[in-house]
Amino acid sequence: MSLKKKIVVGGVYVAIVNVVAQFSAVGVNVIFAWLLSPDDFGLIALVTTYTGLVTLITNIGFGSAIINEQKATQEQLSSIYFLNFVLGIFSYIIVYLLAPFAADFYEEGRLVQIVYFSSLSVLIFPFYITHYKIKERDLELKLLSKINMTSILVGVLLGVGSAFIGMGVYALVIQSLSGGITRLIMTLYHSDWNPSKQFNIKSVYQMIWYALKFKLSKIALYFERNIDYLILGKLYSSAVLGYYSFAYLIMYTPIKRVSYLFSDILFPSFSIYKDNKEKIILGYFKSIELIAIVTFPTMAILGFNSQLIISFMYGNKWDEAIPIVQILCFAGAIQSISQVGDIIFAAIGKPEVITYITTIRALLTAAAIILGGLQSILIVAYYLVIVKILSFSLLLIVLYYFIPFSIMSLLKYLSGPLITLIVLFVIQYAFIRFELEFAGILKLILMVVTASLIFLSLHLSTATELYRLFRSKT
Repeated sequence: MSLKKKIVVGGVYVAIVNVVAQFSAVGVNVIFAWLLSPDDFGLIALVTTYTGLVTLITNIGFGSAIINEQKATQEQLSSIYFLNFVLGIFSYIIVYLLAPFAADFYEEGRLVQIVYFSSLSVLIFPFYITHYKIKERDLELKLLSKINMTSILVGVLLGVGSAFIGMGVYALVIQSLSGGITRLIMTLYHSDWNPSKQFNIKSVYQMIWYALKFKLSKIALYFERNIDYLILGKLYSSAVLGYYSFAYLIMYTPIKRVSYLFSDILFPSFSIYKDNKEKIILGYFKSIELIAIVTFPTMAILGFNSQLIISFMYGNKWDEAIPIVQILCFAGAIQSISQVGDIIFAAIGKPEVITYITTIRALLTAAAIILGGLQSILIVAYYLVIVKILSFSLLLIVLYYFIPFSIMSLLKYLSGPLITLIVLFVIQYAFIRFELEFAGILKLILMVVTASLIFLSLHLSTATELYRLFRSKT
């Protein structure tokens, strides 16, 4: 199988997993929304933000270096494997020791025990991440898709079961931990690589340097995506943060699934083509077209019909999250085509550029959160939409500096999703203009049917081509 076909076929498998994961996430969110309280969602948002921040800073993570260094030796891979263990243990100790201080900062004593339990994932990670990244480097996406599918389903079953027996916020932790353990077992079972008793720090200097630059970009990206929780957790109660976290989860879950899908495919693929910038920019344009085909209509339909969808699926106790969802959906649509652009800089060996971009975006986000947070949570959401627009514009400017491209070419690839978005806006305006808001279900059906018809008329050939290629190689 040629490299291109291997990427496409593997990408289809990754896409299938992401579709299953998306439906699972929606189903699980519905169940958790009925069984858990806004306070529980607020608590888990604080825990994951704190744990993620500390581990991100204390653990370098060499997965990106393994993918970028396509011909790493056994000695190098073994050295990376043992370094991951040392850093993993160090990260766990820091998370454990600092948990009481985090609880004091947010004035939430329950945080400590939840952190102690959830941070066990930090110790699980080093056991399998090197094996996993080797498979990802070699584009064994079909196998990785099966592993991820199984881990998602196991996490869902155990998480939902824990929620049903009344474990509250710990059900969310169990879902994450059980998924990680399943991924560990399956990755090691299917891996044909084993570390040798070799450790030579000098042999991985270049990989460490690359990983450090990549890690700095990840830290900046983390602050960009989580600065809202860090600040709002201090300004508001855990219940208010829970409404915001719930709204963000509803908006960001489909975005995250789609972006992970393309990140899993594009980074190893672009790393192979890192010296051919023409192929990279073409791949990027096609990727954001495919992303926008899904996310633009999805986010618009969710935003315009959030009152009906949330009340029906999640219950009236989440009504306060509805106006937040209505606003954040449009921030999510912009973010979906923005964040995948970072992969280009990592692939061409310039991960430090991501650090610069994301640092600026994080500062813009922090300013929006602080200024908006002093007024209301809704103002925060409005400011975030503005920040996402500015962030995407910044990305395009920097990308043009490294790989010149035509704005008209970009707009050509985004024309279909933009047409869909405009038509959905017209439908929304018509229902408001003629005071037809009572016909909520009619509007939802009309928007779904309209978006589907536009997709069939503008993008059917692309979908058909991908399907035929997939069928011919499976």
